[in-house]
Amino acid sequence: MDYNKNNDKANKSVRIIELSAKDALDSLMSNDFYCTTELPEYFDFSGVLKYAADSIGNKSLDECTNGDCQPESLHGVNLEVITNKDGRYAVRPLALANPFLYYMLARDICNEDAWARIQECFKLYSHDHFTACAIPMVKIDDKPEPFKGATSILNWWNSMEQRSIELSLKYSYMFMTDITNCFGQINPESIGWALARKDTPHETAENTELASVIQRYLRAMQEGKNIGIPQGSSLFSLIAEIILGYTDMLLAQEIVTEQESGNLPKDLEYEILRYVDDYRIFCNNRDALDKISYILQHILERFNFRMNSSKTRTSSELIADSIKPDKAFYIFNTPIESKQTYKDEDGHERKERGYDFDGFQKHLLFIYDFSKRFPNSGQLVSQLEAFSKRVEDQLSTKTVVYEEETTDIETGIVTKEKKSKERKGHLWENISTMVAISVEIAANNLRAANNALKVASQLLADMRKEDAQKKKEIIELIYKKLIRIPNSAFLQVWVQNITHTTDDWSAGDIYDMPLCKVVAKQLVTLWNNSWLNPDIAIAFPQDSIVDREVLAKTGQVITFKAKRQYDEMEYGI
Repeated sequence: MDYNKNNDKANKSVRIIELSAKDALDSLMSNDFYCTTELPEYFDFSGVLKYAADSIGNKSLDECTNGDCQPESLHGVNLEVITNKDGRYAVRPLALANPFLYYMLARDICNEDAWARIQECFKLYSHDHFTACAIPMVKIDDKPEPFKGATSILNWWNSMEQRSIELSLKYSYMFMTDITNCFGQINPESIGWALARKDTPHETAENTELASVIQRYLRAMQEGKNIGIPQGSSLFSLIAEIILGYTDMLLAQEIVTEQESGNLPKDLEYEILRYVDDYRIFCNNRDALDKISYILQHILERFNFRMNSSKTRTSSELIADSIKPDKAFYIFNTPIESKQTYKDEDGHERKERGYDFDGFQKHLLFIYDFSKRFPNSGQLVSQLEAFSKRVEDQLSTKTVVYEEETTDIETGIVTKEKKSKERKGHLWENISTMVAISVEIAANNLRAANNALKVASQLLADMRKEDAQKKKEIIELIYKKLIRIPNSAFLQVWVQNITHTTDDWSAGDIYDMPLCKVVAKQLVTLWNNSWLNPDIAIAFPQDSIVDREVLAKTGQVITFKAKRQYDEMEYGI
């Protein structure tokens, strides 16, 4: 497993562990690494992160505390958000880490000595038969991503999906599994095992202090709990990779032991791909593959990890099963998008999208049905984005060329003259119906909720001025439908993106989501900083998380921050 190999030079991105300590810290302290969850474009945590770094500097945690008050004894140190995944009972906890603790943890991981130790660990975790695909990626050019997480998604596509298909040339069988509630089940003590490389020929006691530092910060962020690590930041993903990389090391070591004892063939050919907690093991020997899967299971048990039985199986259909079921269904059954080839004015061959559906509502109903089959899937997100682009293209202003005939009264001669005019596009279908479909998708698919609500916002924007009252009523219905869903915090954030220009905040608390309250300039505490020395926290710029300039130019149509930045650079907007 080559943890330091860069397989994405074409996209000018590298794994964070390839960077210097300083550059790694700069990346972790960026807004996009701090919060990996998509939020409306007017949210930016750069200001609070910079304040934390500037006010704390090199001070230790103990130097920053307010007397005997310790963060692990307090509730609400992190902004914890329980989000609803399916509109019912399935939930996912996400965290916006306390900026001060986040900075101290990132700083202490990325000091020169600690970072060198972590890099050394990843080198030792390496094994020729393994590939770890989920170490956070950092773009090394200045061009924005076309959408949030594009670099990571492309990395998954190359390292997992495409590589899995390639391996079908060499192998006949593939074992697949993932870990149930991986982040929630991580034992912070295992960080010490991982950094010490416990029970391996490379075991060391030199990293004990670093492990203790990481464990202390994690306890401080989680009310002293000794189970699980937060989700929602690349920093926590890196910590998870330290632990999971160590399990890779143990698995490789145990396979060698079994080969030496004769329980596995000495010349066994196999390959293992892992993306976070998603495993794919390739082999031509079915019995050996089963043996390796049992070894993996036993190693994971040592870390309190459990294989997800519903996603665990062995397949001989490597190409079909290398592709996620949602994507495979789309490819093999209902290709609603087609590529039309044409030549541009320079004679170069280009492709443009076409659609098999003759109407927008039919297209959207297909997406709705797809969301029921494959909820919260990546392909659902892609389909909603494609539909959004189709709507955008339809509503754009186009130059219409037409012929105007004139007749000379005296001669009776008819002349034709080509003229042109600008005409804004329009959707000639029932908008309120399509909005209802989009909102239903949002209500039941947390991962795709922002994409579905973006579609709803585009549709609402096409309503005529004379339908202003109806539009207002529809927006109110959207609010009422989504606000009553339990654990709807992030849905509220996106609904507010649609309603913020018309919300009557004097009427009381419209939203209970703390981030929404900051947008509305209401009094709220995002992070409990009472453990901090008052001199440090006194000027904490909490309200800076909302960029008022961006908010002012943000209308009711949802625009994603990454997409706006990409377009501005790509097209000089």
